[in-house]
Amino acid sequence: MEAATLRRGGPAALAQSARDALAERSRTFWALVGLTVLGALLRFTTLGLQSYHHDEVVTAVRVLQPDFFHTMDVVGYSESAPPLYYALAWFWTQFTGTAEFGLRSLSALVGTATIPVAFLLGAELRGRRAGLLTAALVAVNPMLLWYSQEARAYALLTLLCALSLLFCLRALRNGQHRDFVLWGVASGLALATHYFAVFPLLVEAILLVRQRRRASWVGLGIAGGFGALLLPLAVSQMSYGHAEWIGNLSLGHRLWETAVTFVTGETADIIGQPERPQLALVPLALCLAAFGLLLWRGGRDERRAALRPLAVGAAAIGVPVLLALFPGSKDFVLARNMMAALIPLLLVVAIALTLPAARRLGNAIAAALLVYSLGFCVYASVSPDLQRPDWGAVASRLGEADGPRATVTWTLGLAPLRYELDDDAFMVKPAERYDWQAREIVFVSSGHAPPPGKRLLGPDFREFGRENDDGLFIRRFRPLGPGLAPLRLRQLRHAPLDFRTNGVLLDGVGPG
Repeated sequence: MEAATLRRGGPAALAQSARDALAERSRTFWALVGLTVLGALLRFTTLGLQSYHHDEVVTAVRVLQPDFFHTMDVVGYSESAPPLYYALAWFWTQFTGTAEFGLRSLSALVGTATIPVAFLLGAELRGRRAGLLTAALVAVNPMLLWYSQEARAYALLTLLCALSLLFCLRALRNGQHRDFVLWGVASGLALATHYFAVFPLLVEAILLVRQRRRASWVGLGIAGGFGALLLPLAVSQMSYGHAEWIGNLSLGHRLWETAVTFVTGETADIIGQPERPQLALVPLALCLAAFGLLLWRGGRDERRAALRPLAVGAAAIGVPVLLALFPGSKDFVLARNMMAALIPLLLVVAIALTLPAARRLGNAIAAALLVYSLGFCVYASVSPDLQRPDWGAVASRLGEADGPRATVTWTLGLAPLRYELDDDAFMVKPAERYDWQAREIVFVSSGHAPPPGKRLLGPDFREFGRENDDGLFIRRFRPLGPGLAPLRLRQLRHAPLDFRTNGVLLDGVGPG
């Protein structure tokens, strides 16, 4: 019908059709540009305002050594992840430095680049409307925003797994040799970023083998080569047990926490705050409504398009969970480790909310989800309670110690506070047996916590000051006389500071 109309209309109709197509493409292009700019603003505007978190300090201080090869050596024995992110971060920080904005800008750039990749994924499966909605969901997702501002490997993992899925879908559609090669390269780089990439990649490999058979071997060979090279490192790193602490937490709780953080980002334990599941109820309900809409109004083609990313996302979560259930197996199930599932799941939501058969309802749910997510991103960016603890402000309040000082706070806060103090402070292990003396004891709590009793402090200490800084409350104690008083290290760790675990940081303290 359209071809016949063009023939009847002649060159003028053909030119008009070309102009219409160009205008439509231009609108899509500029909409994607706008979403990418929005995502970049969310990621870069507040990038250097928050203090480093515990794991970021590990990246900045312990891993990124002056010499590149020394950095790679440190990754081998001190991390539980492959080296690609750290290699890129080392080269990146040669130009940007290791301060908060400089080091985190790598993750922010990678996180911004994920937005147009998300568009390509949606467009590959269900056209430009699905592509734009996928890009919008990625741009304002609080979890993706959080880890785009984190000096760790998770943003890079998300981007590379999204690229792997994109080239997998293209290879399934057209069978071109180039797409199989690109899938292999993207998959190998994802494995070199985080070991959990193997779970979604297994599903993609199965899809490629089942549908394309011989053509898929080149991609499988490339990805397998990366895996073979990484296997000795993975075995060696696992022997150190750096991630064994994960299995000490309830698996059911971690799964619920994954659902919450996927739609609201890190709002609880990781920042030393109580859990806020109520913040996730609205976006979770909207996502479930999208899945219900797909089942209710989705046609065969829409369901088939959603099935592949759904299988990839389900494997990224389900396989490690199943492995964790086997007696004696390793349990590393944690929300951020399973971030490779997030883009595929958002892709399914976008497909569901752009169904032609449910346009009005889909648009309404999509608008509500986008408005809530964007509003939450902005709220989290300006609310101290939803940000990383401001250890820089705490260090500024404490100032330079005028004598031996012990600071008691959240275990994961010790490394960033030590980094901010920038002196000879060191953390004392629970098994430490020295008789330590101090001129001052400082308690840093989440909000106003009850004062520690004499059982923790000993009879010689009295409170002489208290301060509040954006949710972190500081209590300071000193002995009555001019000298030093002994520390009760084991008791101090049980101070009621509203944290799950406490630790002790000493600066200028020597054994008695």
